[in-house]
Amino acid sequence: MVDALILSGKEKALLFFLLALFTFLVLLASFLLSSIVLLVVFNGVFLFILLFYLLLYLNKGSHGVSNPPKSFPSVSIIIPMYNSKGTIRACVESVKRIKWLGKLEIIVVDDCSSDGSSEILKKIRGIRVITHEKNLGKAVALNNAFKRVSSKFVVCIDSDSYPERDILLKTMGYFEDKSVAAVTCLVLPDKRNSLIQKIQHIEYLAGFGLNNTLLSSISSSYVVPGPYTIIKRSVFEKVGYFQQGNLAEDMEFGLRLKKHGLKIINCFDAVVYTDIPITWSGLFRQRDRWSRGGIFNFIKYKELFFNRKNPDFGFFVMPFLFATQILTVAIIIRTLCFLLFDLFTTFKIIFEYLLLGGFFYFDLSRIVFPSSIYFFAVTYLIVLIYFALAFRLTKQKLGFRELPIFLILIFIYPYFITLIYSQGYFKEMIGVGGEWLRVST
Repeated sequence: MVDALILSGKEKALLFFLLALFTFLVLLASFLLSSIVLLVVFNGVFLFILLFYLLLYLNKGSHGVSNPPKSFPSVSIIIPMYNSKGTIRACVESVKRIKWLGKLEIIVVDDCSSDGSSEILKKIRGIRVITHEKNLGKAVALNNAFKRVSSKFVVCIDSDSYPERDILLKTMGYFEDKSVAAVTCLVLPDKRNSLIQKIQHIEYLAGFGLNNTLLSSISSSYVVPGPYTIIKRSVFEKVGYFQQGNLAEDMEFGLRLKKHGLKIINCFDAVVYTDIPITWSGLFRQRDRWSRGGIFNFIKYKELFFNRKNPDFGFFVMPFLFATQILTVAIIIRTLCFLLFDLFTTFKIIFEYLLLGGFFYFDLSRIVFPSSIYFFAVTYLIVLIYFALAFRLTKQKLGFRELPIFLILIFIYPYFITLIYSQGYFKEMIGVGGEWLRVST
């Protein structure tokens, strides 16, 4: 068990104040202003964000495509493992198949597994194993390995992830730019058979594909994902190692790199597959950890807000991400009320029209729909365009089979995420701990 880092009293007060203030302002505006005014504002923000991403997409050039290396330095691949009996063998075997002309070593850190994973490691040849006598957490597992290697570059791969063979060849070339500290790739679910897996597949295409690539094109990536990230070993001497006990150590380290003016590049041409939650409870636990880690780390690195050294990140990306997470709870709830009320009004109008003779002819032009219905349609169209860009960037096929998944993702899934955000705020304010757990089983 690893306890989450606890917010200080001032940070808890700040979090509570921001949440209360934003919620109050949104609810106050919803009562003082007409719904159509609010919807114009909300859709204006959505449209602005879409145009922002569209311009980045059109101007990204070759950013994010494979970048072959000119040399082949030594590389150490670190796999932190805790109770990974069902995945560790496949993970190691996929790592052993990676193509690289330079020196390559594989190190697995067994963080006191108790499910038989250790016995599996003993049967795998060609790897180095570091064993912990007690469970210390993922960050400590990674740090202990980093301190024992001499390679110029280290690769972090989760024990339930499976990189493609050419992943190093596609990503290592980005380090020709001396300001690049880390390179990530496109993370995709290992399977997409069930509804929950298909939803996450689209999420990952948008998040790890489109979003991360476009953010890295303006030097605004802020996460080093666990499934696959290459890091210069010399970077640790400058910024330190992963923070122990942080629920989102990959995000904390990424923000620390931003603080030191270092770049994180996302290469969408390189792919790593990872196990994902297969139950709603497992997905809840994973997103709860991500959400709470985000809250904590945004507050921890509050000096990055409106930082002039990186204006794209400081004046747009970070404020928008934090405000979105804080505002989501109030906006989603109030938006649902708008939608339900207007749908009720619309059906009421149609029903009354039919009672007055509309059974014999249906003249839709004579029925006046609430204006917000049109704005809801625009909103969802914007969201669909965003996901379509994600499919295009990652060269994935977009067919009619994805339509039901899109509808669930757009109409139902946000309320599930809202629930996670809401209880995440509460947990962070009262200091509930967390643990390194697996969510894919």
